[in-house]
Amino acid sequence: MTETSIVWDKKTYYAFISAHHGEEGTPVTNSEHISFLLYWLSACVFCTPSLQVPKYYYTLAQALHLKKKICLSKLLLAAFYNCLDEASKSLFRETGPRNLTGPLWLLQLWLNAIFEKKLKLLPLQASIRYYLEGALLTALTPKKRFIDGFARYVQAILEFEEFSSDLAPFIRSDLAGPSWLIGNNQVGQISQEMVEIWLGFLSWDLIFTGKKQRDVRVYPYQPQIFSRQFGLCQIRPTPLFQRIELTLMFV
Repeated sequence: MTETSIVWDKKTYYAFISAHHGEEGTPVTNSEHISFLLYWLSACVFCTPSLQVPKYYYTLAQALHLKKKICLSKLLLAAFYNCLDEASKSLFRETGPRNLTGPLWLLQLWLNAIFEKKLKLLPLQASIRYYLEGALLTALTPKKRFIDGFARYVQAILEFEEFSSDLAPFIRSDLAGPSWLIGNNQVGQISQEMVEIWLGFLSWDLIFTGKKQRDVRVYPYQPQIFSRQFGLCQIRPTPLFQRIELTLMFV
């Protein structure tokens, strides 16, 4: 992959974008597009805590610019799990700032899907028709970034006593999304292709995080525990590891 030169001496977000912004009315250059993608990944997708544009998403921005097929799910989940880990630590910190960084918007979209009716969440423009569920859930998200906003979700969680239809937001009739998600996946009607898609979607995995060798973390990813939220059978949710030391896996 041929690298496109980027000016790194303008490190703050505003200075970085200004340095790579082309003239109005002229075609967008490769450098300008990659710089925008780098800004978008850092500030909007992964929500990095750095006040300067980090370089570690540069290769990813180049790949997106070249329209390479990229699976962002593991990378995004790793960043999400890591930010939840850091957020949990900050809540028990007696002194110092409690800044929450990372893709917490992913958690908020999931909560919006579950509590849309219970919290009476309404889109800013009800007349717009959404073709992707994520776009609809984004419209339900309050724009004010107050920590009190999450208190409403916590209170709603505490009020649930048993499994109900509210906890399965992805089986409603007006769900927007791809055919494998909104289709009638009943036994005898589901195709082999959809079986493979669901298998990949609900298979457990291990997620590794850490940008430094001394800070490598391992998180078990177990989406099969929540298969009822997608209208699938779930006999008994069991943990990935019950009585096994995780360190033994690396011996």
